[in-house]
Amino acid sequence: MNKKEYIAHSENLSGVIQTMKEHSFGVGKFMREFALSESFADLYEFCGLIHDIGKYSSDFQKHILGENNKVRHSIYGAILAMNQSMLEVALPVYGHHSGLPDRPDMLLDIRAELSTPKTICDEIIKRWKEDTDHPVIMPDDDLFQVIPDVLQKELFVRMLFSSLVDADSLDTEMHFCEDRFNARTNLSLNAEFLINQLQQKRFIPFMNDWDQSNRPINKLRNSVREYAESKADLPQGFFSLTLPTGTGKTLCSINWALHHALCHKNIKRIIVVLPFISIIDQTAEELKAIFNEEGNDFVLEHHSNVIYVDEKNTDESTPMQLATENWNYPIIITTAVQFFESLFCNKRSACRKLHNIQDSVIIFDEIQTLPLNITEPSLIMLENLQQLCRCSVLFCTATQPDFKTRKGFSGLSQIESLVEDPQYVYEATKRVAYLPLNNYAPLAISELADMVTKKGKSALVVFNTKKKARIFFDELRGIDGYKVFHLSTTMCPVHRKETIRTIRHALSTKEPIIVSSTQLIEAGVDMDFPTVYRELAPLESIIQSAGRCNREGKIGLGDVYLFSLTESGQPSQEYRAWLEFANLLYRGNEEKLCTHDFYEYYYRELVKNYAHTDKYNITEDRKKLLFQTVADKYKIIESKSHTLFVYDYNSESRLLYTQVKDKEYLTKQERQQVSQYCVQVFDDFKKNNEAFIVNERCGLSVWHGAYSPDFGLPFIEDFNVLIK
Repeated sequence: MNKKEYIAHSENLSGVIQTMKEHSFGVGKFMREFALSESFADLYEFCGLIHDIGKYSSDFQKHILGENNKVRHSIYGAILAMNQSMLEVALPVYGHHSGLPDRPDMLLDIRAELSTPKTICDEIIKRWKEDTDHPVIMPDDDLFQVIPDVLQKELFVRMLFSSLVDADSLDTEMHFCEDRFNARTNLSLNAEFLINQLQQKRFIPFMNDWDQSNRPINKLRNSVREYAESKADLPQGFFSLTLPTGTGKTLCSINWALHHALCHKNIKRIIVVLPFISIIDQTAEELKAIFNEEGNDFVLEHHSNVIYVDEKNTDESTPMQLATENWNYPIIITTAVQFFESLFCNKRSACRKLHNIQDSVIIFDEIQTLPLNITEPSLIMLENLQQLCRCSVLFCTATQPDFKTRKGFSGLSQIESLVEDPQYVYEATKRVAYLPLNNYAPLAISELADMVTKKGKSALVVFNTKKKARIFFDELRGIDGYKVFHLSTTMCPVHRKETIRTIRHALSTKEPIIVSSTQLIEAGVDMDFPTVYRELAPLESIIQSAGRCNREGKIGLGDVYLFSLTESGQPSQEYRAWLEFANLLYRGNEEKLCTHDFYEYYYRELVKNYAHTDKYNITEDRKKLLFQTVADKYKIIESKSHTLFVYDYNSESRLLYTQVKDKEYLTKQERQQVSQYCVQVFDDFKKNNEAFIVNERCGLSVWHGAYSPDFGLPFIEDFNVLIK
């Protein structure tokens, strides 16, 4: 090795090392490409050039040759950045392996390093300068100050960190596995082509909202879509598409997004964010049928239930699997957990994709499911994202919360509606009547079962807890005249999907059925029942459940019965308070539930009287650049649960466990396969059962007990922590 050649990475399969100079300039080149704007290109490149300068140390060079143990190197680039008064660069460089730190922790660590007698920082910087053939451009240290807001500055650090992680990963991949790097897709968002695809395929069966027939509902769908499209040239910002169920929100929103991208040439991708994994399948199926062609898959799903496998070589990652790492793809479908928790996360793998959110259209479906206790920090982050990263955000739902900033609520400054006359649309598409059952006086589950069966119609009955849904199912099991189904998260994903397919088939053939379900059916599960029964619940749950009733408007008005139970357990005290507050607002005037703006009013009053919308003071922690603290606090799903793998679901689950049980580490593909047979359970379930084992080798908790083909895991009294 030439005396001035310092090694960044060891030999690849061709026996070639990667020098520090090669790696630094390779990462710097990617960083310029990823820059938020041209004005920040020098700063991005500088971050890439200095991120690994700690590898110039004698100890690291010995380590890379196998002569001593691993030594840390990222702190020295952070020290150099701080010497240039570039805190915004120091934080990503310091955390590019371990994760973005809390600012005070990094500064404390740097001070400790510089105070030690044996510090080698000066020697490292000297070697770095000697090893650089041409001058490293030192960006203007005042550049960061042009960002006007402290929270936008915090987001800028996240975007810089994301770019560094992706650039570092890609350059390292080029060295060690060039074939993998070359397999990555170069698909871009060709809005004009994709709009043409949408137009050409508008007559495929599920796209009835594009049907050009003279049915009143289709005329309305078309006029709604055309009006939204006419607003595509508006400046980038926040938009809402508040439409009742069955008016074609999904395709209307994607059509608007494509035309918006056509008007704004900076837009590089469309990201569709759905609240639950359980409802992604239908949206993904529709968009893939429209846009994907042989050899060109424009739609990427990124969540734990999708697996992209090379059927010829299962050990190789497909281009689409590789794209899930950094979201370099035209259309992405993901979950709210994946999207939001990545924005607030500080870890390398989760944040790698963030820089590819800039210059995008983000469509949020069923946004009302965003937990109230993190609503303000979520909206503030979206406002920062829109302003700093040139994004457009569309909220698409039948129950649009009032997200506008007002006294006591920090939300969004402006939201543009894409619906010309929402009141008319809601009146024209009214499909249900809301009716109190027993005048809301509490019923025993046996009484409810008797009322449902005597109606003589297929029915969906939705409960607030798994316990109640299971008791009702047991009450009806074996009843004459109906086939009875159960749906809840006690069933693993494969089981739920199979049950939903069977239910849809029964509905299509007019077979009399009763479905006992938890809230998982409320959003995005396309079913059409003549009658729905809904336990009293917060307003969004009632309206979303009603969306499963008379969905296609074929029977005049469907009946949605609202009921209360003597079995009074609820998911939480907050949930109980919200359902009682909702009932107070519409009780005796249930017609309010059919109006377009009632939910906005309910949401404003709920926030004002009951909810703490930044319960954990996340926004204040963001202002202090406490990245680790924010990541620990921000959770979409708060419940303390454990994942159990259902060993004995079927032959495939048993075979899968045989294949993974002796492995110390499961690949991403294996984890995704395993997740299809997993159920989340609470602490009390594990404490009160001995039918599971923890495989210490692969880390799986495995359920070896009974698993019902009707309802999944066995029911026990402690399965849910219920508020009595």
